[in-house]
Amino acid sequence: MSISVLSQRSGVSVATIKYYIREGLIRSTLDPKADDVETVNQLRLIRGLVHVVGLSIRQVRKILNLVRDPELSPAALMTSVTADLPLAGARVADDTDLAGARAALASVGFDELPDVPYVNQLLAAIALAEENGVGMDAEHLAAYTTAARECAKSDFDHMLFDSPSREVQTAVLGTLIYDSILIGLRRLAHRELVDQLTPFQSQ
Repeated sequence: MSISVLSQRSGVSVATIKYYIREGLIRSTLDPKADDVETVNQLRLIRGLVHVVGLSIRQVRKILNLVRDPELSPAALMTSVTADLPLAGARVADDTDLAGARAALASVGFDELPDVPYVNQLLAAIALAEENGVGMDAEHLAAYTTAARECAKSDFDHMLFDSPSREVQTAVLGTLIYDSILIGLRRLAHRELVDQLTPFQSQ
């Protein structure tokens, strides 16, 4: 289909589509007569990655190369494209001792940790909690781990497999959006528990 039709179908402006073509994110040889649903999906994905997630063009190009790799399964694609996504608001100090945090994760079955940003930030968060007297004991961390594994399983069960771009959209945008949903649900659950307490218990 033509660029103007692609723009109408995807909601991405003609100028932006031309920019994506110049950057090599979208192929330049578009067939005006073809009903290119996959290109429409990729345009929506690119727009989401750039304007919603805030990734650079270089990062988007890397993700699109993964999408076009026929050897990657949907599950492998999901873990590959989300590896570099940071945890919202998390920062890692250079002098943070992460040995205790690594041991804590090993105790709940995460023995082999990939060297990716979100893992380093997770380790730093566990260490920070311990340093400030709000560290998780074994039972507390095990409860979080069980809940996280259930959430991850549900994410995989509900992945959209109709096209590679939709798989990545689910993986990347879904991961970031679902993170916020998970945090919000946890806080609602806190409030629900507080509302169930007697006045004496809540003091």
